[in-house]
Amino acid sequence: MIKLILNSHGEDKPGLVGNISGIIYSLNGNILESKMVRLENIFSIIMAIEIPKKNKSKLDSKINSIIDLNSTIKTLNEFTVNKKSIKYIFTLECIDSEGIISHFTNYFNEKKINIEEMNTTISYAPTTGSLLFNLDSIIIVPTRLDLKRLQSKLNLLSEKFNVNYNLLLLKSK
Repeated sequence: MIKLILNSHGEDKPGLVGNISGIIYSLNGNILESKMVRLENIFSIIMAIEIPKKNKSKLDSKINSIIDLNSTIKTLNEFTVNKKSIKYIFTLECIDSEGIISHFTNYFNEKKINIEEMNTTISYAPTTGSLLFNLDSIIIVPTRLDLKRLQSKLNLLSEKFNVNYNLLLLKSK
């Protein structure tokens, strides 16, 4: 068995998930983990799957034969979790303006903070009706990083760009 990452996107239509999962099942594969989202009229899916090595080329062929679906399949290298890191939930909310994600992610990159998961939405402020930008994420912070300095820098960014943020330790399950 080999582990693969399947990443597909295309115009949304009924049956895409059934098609993809049916192909994987027909080739004696197993879906280990998946994330799916529909943005506007585009469907996107990313899956970690396990399949017999001999069936990989058949998987490539069958997945790529789905009309109007663009897919990439990559072999998943074993990934070891860095024991010298801590997971946090990082959220922010602000009046929608360009570049907000960039300001914070540039700082995270500079400090070798990895973003494991990120979701963003736009909503309306209850009183004013202004557009609000909301970001929910899970970040992986190296333990060598001083938490007080991290929060101090986040406070500066928050003040500079008029953002409310929260940083909470993610408790293990």
